[in-house]
Amino acid sequence: MKRPLALAMCGAVAAGVAAVGATAAPASAAESGWVYSDKWGVIGRNTLGSPVADLRFGPWGRTSATSAATQAPPYGRGSLGLEVAAGPDPTVVTNAEKVAYGNETDFAGLRLRDIRTVRYSIFAGMDSIDGVALPGIAFEVDPNLNDTVNYSTLGYLPHLSTAPSSPSPRLPNRWQEYDAAADGSQWFATGQTGADSGCILADPCTFAELKLALPNAVVTYSVQFQKGRDNAFVGAVDGLRLNNTVYDFEYNGVRKRKT
Repeated sequence: MKRPLALAMCGAVAAGVAAVGATAAPASAAESGWVYSDKWGVIGRNTLGSPVADLRFGPWGRTSATSAATQAPPYGRGSLGLEVAAGPDPTVVTNAEKVAYGNETDFAGLRLRDIRTVRYSIFAGMDSIDGVALPGIAFEVDPNLNDTVNYSTLGYLPHLSTAPSSPSPRLPNRWQEYDAAADGSQWFATGQTGADSGCILADPCTFAELKLALPNAVVTYSVQFQKGRDNAFVGAVDGLRLNNTVYDFEYNGVRKRKT
């Protein structure tokens, strides 16, 4: 049974979105230089419907169709679990849910041109992911192209990206890493910035092309994972690396360390 988003958000006061009912010993922030990053949580203004974004244990992946689920999350023992419904009519995307989970504080002022590394892992807990839009990473920025437009979301499309940005083949029920800054990556910008940059949802561009088109863009509102509005998804994300910092999503909070 899907847990209401309100419950998933209730732990945000202490440390991101805390997993409800966690009973095992927490992952230690002191392990190998980890420190907790407490500004992560559900971004309500970008969330629609009643999706789930829950810091959780596991999931553990299968390295083959017949193997036991022994593939651990990329770091530690937990991840950010996501569950998003498609709506009563899957062909009408405006009925679908959307979830955004991110950090609205720590990345303010980060210049797009200074972002060199963007990687994270996805676990798709589904029988098939053919045609499924997977959770993407996004930056809310001031594009700084002119004096009239001061907001755009820059979104990564993992399901449309190709190697080396995306694993080949993409497989369900196992952890796979996506390199959102590599060749073959597919990005778009929302609003007028999409048209001005030439990077739109219908015709996305690589991360290198996006940075070239937006040389003065600066993160303002957030760095976030987002899923929707499109098809249904059940799974998780973990192991976000931005430049030289890795963010590990654990069931008792989000921790970070330098690589």
